[in-house]
Amino acid sequence: MKTQVLIVDDSEVYRLFLRQALATEPDIEVVSVASNGRLALPRVNHYKPEIVLLDYEMPELDGLATIPEIKKISPQSRIIMFSSHTTKGARLTLEALNLGADDFITKPAGGLGGNVAAELKSRILERIRAFTQRHESPPTAVIPPTQKPRAGVRIRKSFRYCVIGISTGGPPALRRLFRRIPPDIRGSILVVQHMPPLFTAQLAESLNEESQLKIVEAADGMNPEPATVYIAPGGKQMKLEPRGTGAVIRIEESDPNELCKPSANILFNSAAQFFAQDTLAVIMTGMGEDGYLGMKNLAERGAYLMAQQAQDCVIFGMPAKPVRDGIVHEIHNVEGLAAKITEYLR
Repeated sequence: MKTQVLIVDDSEVYRLFLRQALATEPDIEVVSVASNGRLALPRVNHYKPEIVLLDYEMPELDGLATIPEIKKISPQSRIIMFSSHTTKGARLTLEALNLGADDFITKPAGGLGGNVAAELKSRILERIRAFTQRHESPPTAVIPPTQKPRAGVRIRKSFRYCVIGISTGGPPALRRLFRRIPPDIRGSILVVQHMPPLFTAQLAESLNEESQLKIVEAADGMNPEPATVYIAPGGKQMKLEPRGTGAVIRIEESDPNELCKPSANILFNSAAQFFAQDTLAVIMTGMGEDGYLGMKNLAERGAYLMAQQAQDCVIFGMPAKPVRDGIVHEIHNVEGLAAKITEYLR
């Protein structure tokens, strides 16, 4: 069965590009295209496509207004938004994710010349196939966590730092998480959410508005404070290093060879190096395997590990290997993770 895709964009250039790009893929079928949300909805109703590629700036019915209508008509359809790489684009994208969009792709600022078109096509195909695999092969059987520490390692359940790695489906999950953590925790929370520059600042701002915790985009030299969440800035890397009797946050330029900017592995490995037994590590919804090597390193050094439940993830990618390897100690949905983080950081 081919994955059915509906393209909704008011740009004729993008409609043509997307249709031609996907037409060469044997496992994907573009069932229809539309220039705005009003024209798209009858086609959603007819085809019930697995994937809707949706722009947000369109006449008559824009992307934000279209999302809830698609979810009413075809709840199983996955919506991938197109976003502009601007502050406004970041804000609208986060709003789209909160309304029910499943992921987003930034449109290139210039044209589609050179390698830009090939790179954009690659990102689109990666997301379409990730959602298709999630739909076709739900993770029904996973190896349960070991619940036992490695020999000679003392596991405790009171921590100074909670490090979180998360990607696709992250902003709504983080919103659910931080709404449920009270402001009297004594520990600090550091989050790597895969997002480009500008988007992470907007994410921190929007999460801060709905949480009793203080939530900020991290900056170099900050000292982790109680009941504060630090979001790694897009395009850079965040680490924890010792300072006095505590820690300092370091923000560094990313290695060009590092695929994830920011990377959960880099944050997790720094916590493992300096603060393993003071660290609670959480791996959540997302594509790929970023965070797995860092989780292994943390486990070997005595950190406590938790993962988001497969059925609660938009994509059970990042938590899959840590769970299947049996290195995590607990598995919960977002609400369960919030309760445990609250307990362990108090």
